[in-house]
Amino acid sequence: MKELITVRIYFENGQKIQNQSFWKKMYASDFSTELLKKAKAFGLQQVLHLNVSKGYFKNQSIIWGTSEMRHLKHPHLIEIMDTPFKIHQFLEEQKALLQEITTVIVKNEILIK
Repeated sequence: MKELITVRIYFENGQKIQNQSFWKKMYASDFSTELLKKAKAFGLQQVLHLNVSKGYFKNQSIIWGTSEMRHLKHPHLIEIMDTPFKIHQFLEEQKALLQEITTVIVKNEILIK
């Protein structure tokens, strides 16, 4: 059985994609969609964009996700699962996209087999 790890990528709803042309900024997908597309194209085993109903990042007050329009600072989370080798390859390839993001690698443990 292959060893799998999970990567959690934390970002704000209004996260910008750096180093894009004016037109890309105007018409490109949001950060989470871009990251999901890149992960799918890379062939990662599983990627989830988790819905955060409320939360906060360092030095913020609690942000509630109860309205139709999300606050620009509203926390979001993408979780990626694959082998350590493939995850590290992907993170290295996407270094520019992820430069202002908090990324946490969690080693998975099998509790019940």
